[in-house]
Amino acid sequence: MAELILWIAIFLVVYTYFGYPALILFEAKRAVHRERQASSCASDAAAPALPAVTVVIPVFNEFTRLPAKLNSVLASDYPGALNIIVVADGSTDHPGSLSSDYPDVQFVGYTGRRGKPSALNFAMQFVKTPVVVFSDARQTVHATAIRRIVTQLLQPAVGAVSGELVHIDPSTEEGTQHGLYWRYEKFIRRAESRVHSVPGVSGALYAIRREDYIALPEDTLLDDFQVPAQILRTGQRVLFAEGAYMYDAVAEDGQRERNRKIRTLAGNYQAFRRNPWLFNPFENPIFFQFVSHKVMRLLVPYLLALIFVLTLYVEGPIYQVLLIAQVVFYLLIAVAALFPASRKLRLLSFVYVFWELNIAAVVGLKRYLLGQVSVQW
Repeated sequence: MAELILWIAIFLVVYTYFGYPALILFEAKRAVHRERQASSCASDAAAPALPAVTVVIPVFNEFTRLPAKLNSVLASDYPGALNIIVVADGSTDHPGSLSSDYPDVQFVGYTGRRGKPSALNFAMQFVKTPVVVFSDARQTVHATAIRRIVTQLLQPAVGAVSGELVHIDPSTEEGTQHGLYWRYEKFIRRAESRVHSVPGVSGALYAIRREDYIALPEDTLLDDFQVPAQILRTGQRVLFAEGAYMYDAVAEDGQRERNRKIRTLAGNYQAFRRNPWLFNPFENPIFFQFVSHKVMRLLVPYLLALIFVLTLYVEGPIYQVLLIAQVVFYLLIAVAALFPASRKLRLLSFVYVFWELNIAAVVGLKRYLLGQVSVQW
């Protein structure tokens, strides 16, 4: 029995990181082939005019970053009307003082810090356009990004479209590996989008129709999960717009990235509790993607612990080799943790980042259960 459980655990880990990406890539290629066949039979039609858009940028004390953000949005090649609302979540650095430099930008806000969901809810009362784009202050956007995501939003049965986050100029090997992980993640999201939908969007840039916005509970940790989940439940698709770039930098020391990841994973648990329908294959149109991508990732650290414990008890040469391989793997992690300079080596940096991501899943669950995650970002 122990051997059977061990091999099941090994299979699930391998499936999560290798099997599922291979399967979703295969399905994506089939979906692209079907789309090409359908498009070859369809008559040519003029592209619809792009609607007026409002870009909502929630901020808390982002005065120094805001000009770069606004300049990048204002430099967009979007052909339709483009409005910008900066909503201050109790900011004390007075972002409204920039209004003279940006007369076409609407600055709104309130006193007292409440968190991002409250800022988004507050800003939506000022949105009059049919399409709203949510974007964070710390990332700049490529000139074509807004046009790309809105164009995809106009496709039939599409309710939300995410931009593509690009990590720029990481100055440490650890940062490079975080970037490598994100490239791996984007590869999966591109495939999921072609098959049907991605199980979440990037909070740094995503577009929806104003009519599809449902006010968020004020303690929502992940608007970029909750908002698309609500849209997905209506039967609409959630897409990933390849090439709709927004740019960010990975924290050099890893601490900021670590805290962000823990908060994100804690938010996943909250979203699971609030959306139990996601676990129903008859209600969730992307049940396979959701379980394989979102749920299995959270189970991996516990599966790794189970694998290690079981290989201590089962007998046989193959299990001895497996145990030695795990010991070496965890020793490499220990070296990378105790000697940060060693992370300049690609192998040590990679295993350390992998470990950090799985530890973040455990810590995220702990903090969520203990109520130690703040809605303030």
